[in-house]
Amino acid sequence: MRYPKVISLLLGLVLIGLGGWGVVNALLNKNEVQPTLAAGSFLQLDYIQEDAAFVSELASAHKQASSWNAQAKLAAISIRFDGGLDYNFLTRYVYVFQAPEATTNYVVNNPRVAKDIRSTYDQSEIFGETLPEDIVQEYLKINFTQALEIVEQAGGSSFRANHSGNYSVNLLLMQPERDILSWVVSYQSKSGQDELVWRVNAASGSVELQ
Repeated sequence: MRYPKVISLLLGLVLIGLGGWGVVNALLNKNEVQPTLAAGSFLQLDYIQEDAAFVSELASAHKQASSWNAQAKLAAISIRFDGGLDYNFLTRYVYVFQAPEATTNYVVNNPRVAKDIRSTYDQSEIFGETLPEDIVQEYLKINFTQALEIVEQAGGSSFRANHSGNYSVNLLLMQPERDILSWVVSYQSKSGQDELVWRVNAASGSVELQ
């Protein structure tokens, strides 16, 4: 897996807030649980209602990236919530694109986050020497809201209750070389002393935790 290099580099770009080797250890120790995917989440985010918006916004990002390179393909999505899990706490939502033979990555900001970001990065700034696989949308069946619901049921809600708004939640969708397309979901205290990391299979919804 290539998570350590990618995560440390994305940290430098303020695209993702995960700790590198802690994530690797979490992902290597697999404890799979089949989630309940019922409607009516106790979150203020409804993954069924979110699905159409997720697809539409992703299509819009693809269109914007195609103006940069006609062969642009999605390489990653990075999302961050600070202090809560509804749209009022959404502080980052970006798409990272790559293209064959291109020496830069193109980053598109989701319009829900009113924030100016740099649009182009040298590939090594984000992914280092090894590029991730292009994300095949056929395998992207779990959107970020659904991934959050799954993780909340797996223990995320307890983490939030124990940190009383003093936390951040980061999501990274990526398929490292020879690995499975997944949402890596990290719950962190603002002090950085406490962290739990899950990986949710983006096709099946199965979840793994250290």
